[in-house]
Amino acid sequence: MKICYAALLTALLAACGGGGNNPSTTLYSFVAPPVSSQRIYTQTIVDNSNNTINESVRDTISTVSADGSYVAVRDDPTNYSITINGTTYTVLNETVNANKSGQAISYSYTPSGGSFTTCTYVPHGAGPDYPIFIGMSWSFTYTLTCGSSAPISFTQTGAVIDVESVTVPAGTYSALKLQSTISWTDLAGTTHTNTETNWREVNTGISVKSTIFHTYGGTALAHGYPVTTSAVLQSGTP
Repeated sequence: MKICYAALLTALLAACGGGGNNPSTTLYSFVAPPVSSQRIYTQTIVDNSNNTINESVRDTISTVSADGSYVAVRDDPTNYSITINGTTYTVLNETVNANKSGQAISYSYTPSGGSFTTCTYVPHGAGPDYPIFIGMSWSFTYTLTCGSSAPISFTQTGAVIDVESVTVPAGTYSALKLQSTISWTDLAGTTHTNTETNWREVNTGISVKSTIFHTYGGTALAHGYPVTTSAVLQSGTP
């Protein structure tokens, strides 16, 4: 079993039908990071045996289009990889295509000993449609198809809670606090539920901090698995 958590960061991770605009509220926009800009996150995973795995995740922006969509190259500058209880934790080298709201559209990678693979989200990956405002909520379903595998369906619900001051190694930021839940059943029959709190810098929408709690149901996992994943911006400007 291989776990490839690249933040998210997914961001890592909008809503067809999120809350409507209220003209009395402040709207916050997503701003694509500039070409060649780079952010490095420290990612910490705690598994079901209370092991702690520390990873680095680097996002380098290679292209920004006129409509605000962009391409990021994601990797681990330390090339860290470890296998614990039959599960390998590593950050794969990926090329991520994101739309103007920072939602992933697709990502491509070549696993060790494997062949080039592209994974595609329909209509897009997790996260709200921008602009957003405090009190807004969203709920939608999307699919992810990797190579020739059958598509997996995901459901996300979320809300924009407040603006908070957040201090991480890269600095102190005014950040929108988003809370969401994503659930899906993988091809082996295991149901995953991720409950996430994500802090996004108010002027850009780029994540500076996130915490995810993982729970499981259905078919039992054969190996070790994450219980929590957290990421903080170590360096770079959101």
